[in-house]
Amino acid sequence: MQSSLFSLSFLVTVVRLATPILFAAIASFIAASTGIVNIAIESIMTFGALAGILGSYLTQNAWAGMLIGLVVGICTALLIALFSMRLGASPILIGIALNTFADSLAIFVLYQLAGEKGTSASLPTPTLGVLNIPVIKDIPILGQLLSGHYILTYVCWIVLILLFILIYKTPLGMRMRACGLNANAARTAGINVERLQVFSLVLSGLFAALGGMYLSLNYLRIFSKSMVAGQGWMGIAANGIASGNYGVLLLSAVIFAAFRAVSIIFSSSTVFPVDLVSAIPYFAVFCFVTIASVINYYRIKSGKVEEQ
Repeated sequence: MQSSLFSLSFLVTVVRLATPILFAAIASFIAASTGIVNIAIESIMTFGALAGILGSYLTQNAWAGMLIGLVVGICTALLIALFSMRLGASPILIGIALNTFADSLAIFVLYQLAGEKGTSASLPTPTLGVLNIPVIKDIPILGQLLSGHYILTYVCWIVLILLFILIYKTPLGMRMRACGLNANAARTAGINVERLQVFSLVLSGLFAALGGMYLSLNYLRIFSKSMVAGQGWMGIAANGIASGNYGVLLLSAVIFAAFRAVSIIFSSSTVFPVDLVSAIPYFAVFCFVTIASVINYYRIKSGKVEEQ
């Protein structure tokens, strides 16, 4: 196990496991940037994963399936916007409702459209492959780290860069952050807060759907019940720890992925109980959120930051 933990293959595993958590983290981050709390990331990932695999099966084209998954993710986000911003419902309660019945609804839809229960393993479904980067793939060590990953992993890296530019380097990003800091002040300055909040929710749904489709169209290449397995919540936790700091957001997501990789390695050993090993990443999330909360408490107490 020690040789597995300190190896190049471990780093490659972390990169692959970090992809859905990073998608979930930036989905939560972009919504929070305009003051919207989107805790429905887990359910949107589930719906996106299902829509992607069913779309790929029905059209026999993985890219068409991914497009359908994106549409479903955006529509789910717009549903949250409708109920929270037009009908006055709490976005927290909407997120709880979506997360509660997401798995059951997904299994019902899968059975109705494909006649399968619990998993899509028997469906002949085209999936997305890996991408080998010319020249880089032949470089020792660096080639293994940067080349040969799933296509949506590279999409995730591109999205991370573009999102940073959008939020921190453009007037649009400045207006979005202004909405999150003080919506009333933003309105006074002539910013259409509601429009930007809908825009951020649409992006949030799109990124969360990509995270779900990474699991169904790339990593696992099937849809199965509870396949998201709390990775949406890990993304939300990473955003909570970051408190608006983009670098901390990404670092937190990668750390959670590292603990998931550790749990996979330890699960191959008969020394530790399987249930205990599988709880490692979730216990890590609990510890990091607790530490971040304590640090934030003392920063507020010392007057370094204002209480929100």
